[in-house]
Amino acid sequence: MINHFVPKNLKEALAILNEHDCYIMNGGTDLMVQKHVSTNVLPRFDKDVLYINNIKELDYIKKDEEGIHIGGSTRYIEIENSLIIPYIYKRVISEIASPNIRNMATLAGNIGNASPAGDSLVPLVLNDDEVVLTSVNGSRRMLVSEFIYGVRKIHRETNELITEIIIKPTNLSYFYRKVGSRKSESITKVSFLGGVKVEKNIIKDFRVAFGSVAIKTVRNRDIENKYIGKKVDELDVNEIVNDYAPLVTPITDQRSNKEYRHKVAMNLLKKFINDIKEGGNNE
Repeated sequence: MINHFVPKNLKEALAILNEHDCYIMNGGTDLMVQKHVSTNVLPRFDKDVLYINNIKELDYIKKDEEGIHIGGSTRYIEIENSLIIPYIYKRVISEIASPNIRNMATLAGNIGNASPAGDSLVPLVLNDDEVVLTSVNGSRRMLVSEFIYGVRKIHRETNELITEIIIKPTNLSYFYRKVGSRKSESITKVSFLGGVKVEKNIIKDFRVAFGSVAIKTVRNRDIENKYIGKKVDELDVNEIVNDYAPLVTPITDQRSNKEYRHKVAMNLLKKFINDIKEGGNNE
C-alpha cells in the first residue's frame, strides 16, 4: 500500500521522512513525468509520497551578507520575479519550459532531480552555490556540484529534505546560451555558461560550465585556474578548446546526436573566449 502524506509544517515533514522512505513532491513537474504510465492512467508510484507544497516555512527569498537564500518550496516564477535575484539566474529560468511549468516547478526540485539537462544546475555549479539538507538530526550544507554525482544520483539520505539553496555573490560578467529544438518549452540539447572578471587586461576570475553534455554539469577548476592571471591577449582559443574537449562527452538520444552536441558546445566556448578577447559585451 502506498501512503500519501501532507504535513502541516516542516517539523512534521521531517518526522515523516525519518519514519518513511518517500518520494518528495512539490510542483511534481519532474516526478509526474517520471512516473507517467500512459494517457488517462494515473501515475504509478512504488513507494510513499510526501507533499510539501503547502509548507510556508520553505517558501521564501531573502538576502544577507552570505548571499541569497531560497527556500526549498519556492517556485521558479517567484525567483524570476524577485528584485534581489541576480540577472543570470532569471535569464536561465526564463528559458525553462513554459510559464505554466514555472508556476509549479521549484529550484530544489530541479536540483533533486539531478538530470544532466537540468538548466538551473549550470549557474548553480558555476557560481559555487550550495544546497542545505535538513533532517530530524539537524542540517548540513554541500556545494551543488558535489551534491549531484551522476544521472539522477544525489548525496541525500532518505530522511533528508532540501530546505534551502544559497546563491553566492559574484561580480562576474556572463555569457549564456541554451540550445534546443525551439526557443521555448524545449529540453536542452546543450547549455553553456561562461563567467569572467577582467581588471586592467588581466583575467581575475574565469569559469566555464556545460550542461547536457555529460552525466552531470561539467566544470573543471584546474583548467580555470590555468587561465586566471593571464593577460586577455594571451588567451589562446584553440588551447582552451583542447583543454575542455575531452570533458564534453555527450550521448546520442532522441533530441540530438553526440557529434552535434560536442561541436555546438565547443563553438559556444569559442564565442565566449572571443568575446573576452574582443572586449565584447558579456551578458
